Amino acid sequence: MPKKSPGERWRYIAFTIESAVAISRNDFLDALLFTSRNSPMGDSFRITVFENNFGILKVPHRLKEEAIKVLGSVEAVRGSPSKVTTLKTSGTIKTLKTKYEAFI
Repeated sequence: MPKKSPGERWRYIAFTIESAVAISRNDFLDALLFTSRNSPMGDSFRITVFENNFGILKVPHRLKEEAIKVLGSVEAVRGSPSKVTTLKTSGTIKTLKTKYEAFI
């Protein structure tokens, strides 16, 4: 992930994954990198939280819409059909951690 330049703003996107199997952080990261490789998002994101098929993705604010689109495009994780649903976007991670603490 590129370093933060002065004035750079971030968005945090909470999401869940529906899958028949438990998914590890690395397996989901591989699927997300594969899906985003030809998009403007590239690898300019970070998974900041990932537990129990719930996660929070950190992206530059200008790529928020693209990130939501890429998350929705993930169809399989490690060969298992999966569906990613975005829950909410925030400018602070604290807001999402508080709202979705039951998932964490």
